[in-house]
Amino acid sequence: LNKTCFLKGIGAGGAITGMKFNPFNPSELYTSSVAGTTALQDFSGNTIRVMANTDDWDFWYCSVDVSATRRTVVTGDNVGNVILLSTEGEQIWNLKLHKKKVTHVEFNSHCDWLVATASIDQTVKIWDLRNIQDKSSCLHVLQHDKGVNAAYFSPTDGAKLLSTDQHNEIRVYSSSDWSKPQHSISHPHRQFQHLTPIKATWHPRYDLIVVGRYPDPKFPGYTADELRTVDIFDGNSGEMVCQLHDPNASGIISLNKFNPMGDILASGMGFNILIWDREVMIGKKQEDLMQAMKEQRIGLKNLPHQRGHRQRQSNTETNKFKTKLLSLELEDTKTKGKEYTVHTKRKKDPEDL
Repeated sequence: LNKTCFLKGIGAGGAITGMKFNPFNPSELYTSSVAGTTALQDFSGNTIRVMANTDDWDFWYCSVDVSATRRTVVTGDNVGNVILLSTEGEQIWNLKLHKKKVTHVEFNSHCDWLVATASIDQTVKIWDLRNIQDKSSCLHVLQHDKGVNAAYFSPTDGAKLLSTDQHNEIRVYSSSDWSKPQHSISHPHRQFQHLTPIKATWHPRYDLIVVGRYPDPKFPGYTADELRTVDIFDGNSGEMVCQLHDPNASGIISLNKFNPMGDILASGMGFNILIWDREVMIGKKQEDLMQAMKEQRIGLKNLPHQRGHRQRQSNTETNKFKTKLLSLELEDTKTKGKEYTVHTKRKKDPEDL
């Protein structure tokens, strides 16, 4: 985090709508933008290759993904078109697959011929790349009640699909039955014109879902003191397992991304990125418990010496502290209720539609 690289954009009208690392060169990025291009860029600010260009300010690209195994790039635009290209920039096909803006495109990392597209036309569609001819070629249409911001395949096995609508619903679909969601989670994250769209994402190693909360007075159960937290759900049950909150960062968190190991989480909030580090939190809890044990021992020394029941009771309380401390040291990373703490912050320009 001490090394930074700032790539200056073109300013207004050049918002980056999607980014994916080049799997063959980690110092390069595929980007889609409001400027009307999907391109491959490096960290020196050079455009290596323009993959697609609308040549029209009224049309732009909203999403991008890349498949290393198929050596292909897929990108979607603001009027429902999806383009498949080779990583060398050769167009394979350009088809209108949705009625409106394609907010998200993604390859299934475990089944590279499977692609999901999401749109504000209130649908998520699943496609077989080997058999696409037109919009009627889709394998499944997942109808939603609102426009959809994102649809992510589960990274653990690719057998689940996580969708986020533009109002108050998160859905988890299973490949065993695409016709209906396995879980439907009510969650406040309504769309706002000047807010980067909120998207629920997966933990890379476990079926955990992470998403920013945007409290809504019209949402059932709303309270005036409701916090703008990062909420974590169990993807297998749909139940919330914990919430993350930094009292010094009160903004709305739109985007969240884990590192590959899943023990550090980056959260995009306005002009800042929050870094939540599990190891730091565990260390802090251990320090707090050690301090509490120390204070209890001092308190016991100040009491008159008592034998029998009271002495045994004090030993029991001390042993409870020791047991609790040991449980923290042995805590497995698969524990559902993971907790993190803010480690550092960094400036970021949020630009999205």
